[in-house]
Amino acid sequence: MDTQATGAPSAPDRQRHPLARGIEIVTLMVDSGEPSYGVRELGNRLGVSASTAHRLLGDLEELGMVSRTPAGNYRLGMEFLRLAWTASTRFPIREAATDVLADLSKESGESSFFAVYNEQRRRLMFAVSVESPHPLRYTVPQGVWLPLHAGASGLAILAFLPADVQDQIIHGALDALTERTLVDADKLAERLAQIRRDGYALSHGERIDGAIAIAAPVLGPADAVIGDVGITIPETRFNATRTAEMTALVKEAAALLTRRFTGARPESAKAGG
Repeated sequence: MDTQATGAPSAPDRQRHPLARGIEIVTLMVDSGEPSYGVRELGNRLGVSASTAHRLLGDLEELGMVSRTPAGNYRLGMEFLRLAWTASTRFPIREAATDVLADLSKESGESSFFAVYNEQRRRLMFAVSVESPHPLRYTVPQGVWLPLHAGASGLAILAFLPADVQDQIIHGALDALTERTLVDADKLAERLAQIRRDGYALSHGERIDGAIAIAAPVLGPADAVIGDVGITIPETRFNATRTAEMTALVKEAAALLTRRFTGARPESAKAGG
């Protein structure tokens, strides 16, 4: 007898506990970023029958973890959103970067930062920084939204945004923050393509005169860039022979944070790839 045809669980359906399957559904909804999902679609993605997916969704709906749309599809529920918000306030994303930045500053000897990207503003904000022990150092401004086109901290984010968003930004109003800020759209597009190939950005006095910065992107769910990690160095102390070493440290820190925020294994992390 065909167990699929009678609605009995197939072999793959029996391999996982319903709790694990339920968590898989919620994880899929979060990571894929779609507004809603059909029962068959979720079943196909999880490799289970539609009847199994429907039963799991019913249990999740009772708990408020998912809710039904007017069209009959499913989306994340208010209880899940409440739990996610509560967890984020207790363990904010910026706290997850503190130890990584401390190690980065220790290894590089320079000030390090973690910047977050805001999709609505299309700007960045320095969320966390660890200062260099040197008496001559740059301190990044926190709590201020800054443009993406100026300096490595912005370029390492801009280069990994969707192509249409990049195009809108580079063909918009580009203010020259210093004499070295690149404001030509065509040249900026070429620069961003190079940054994508390299996996990091290096700037000389493009946001602040006399400051050199190296930054690499940090990715979140669905491989979307959520910010970047980097170091800033006074130009007078910059040693060009250490560029490769410093770049490797920055990319390693960015890859570590990407793994934390996505749960990806080390070999599959793509930041700085």
